[in-house]
Amino acid sequence: MDTAARMLCDANQNCELWYRGQVQTGFQLMPSISRSIDGIQLNPELEIVFLSKFKSLATPYIDNLPTPPLPNGVESYWSWLFQMQHYGVPTRLLDWSRDALVALFFATNPEDHSLMPGIDSAVWVLNPVTLNKAYNFNEFTQAGYIPNVEEAGFNTLFGPDSLPLSNPKPAAAIGPLNSSRITAQRGVFTVFPHQKNLIPLEQFSDSSTFLIKICIATESAEEIFAQLQRYGINKIALFPELQSIAGEITRQVIAEKV
Repeated sequence: MDTAARMLCDANQNCELWYRGQVQTGFQLMPSISRSIDGIQLNPELEIVFLSKFKSLATPYIDNLPTPPLPNGVESYWSWLFQMQHYGVPTRLLDWSRDALVALFFATNPEDHSLMPGIDSAVWVLNPVTLNKAYNFNEFTQAGYIPNVEEAGFNTLFGPDSLPLSNPKPAAAIGPLNSSRITAQRGVFTVFPHQKNLIPLEQFSDSSTFLIKICIATESAEEIFAQLQRYGINKIALFPELQSIAGEITRQVIAEKV
């Protein structure tokens, strides 16, 4: 991680880095709404359909959510979109964390069904300020400013009524802390633009200025994951919900019996 920081940060820069763990090193940095499901290729134009159906079917349950979506306005849009992301509905959002150990957990998590024997995993390291220098969200902040998704300047470019941009890059942004997972995982996001054919973040010609991939050998993943458990980076810590308890208790009891 120190090597990545030296490569992505200027020597005198107060540099913020974000991290994303993936259990296969070949996985692209693309949001779920641009992936293929059951042979059907999705794209951001379908966001309005996903959003409409989710709002319709989820409305009876919103009183049970930790932070119910707001009723109206652009804040409502983002609130619903982040709830969709939380529950696995395809969106333009790609999750990152401000905590490198959180990313390492996701890169080595043996419960991830995408984990394949013999396939290395990876932690991606992103300089969000350098990425955001492609955009100017307002006139009174410096290039590279990391906005909240609800800010007017950000919504002009990436909001619900935004048009396809001449610059196809995503932007780094802070989302609403409307789930316990986002808070626990120190979650932050890159938001991809409203255009049909998205480009993976790592495929931009200047990606080496804001992005580095650290590969994790598959034979090291099990020991790294065990170390993370000892450091308190476990499922209960990162998914502070009742459904996380059963698996963690089982893991602890088995470990204590060995």
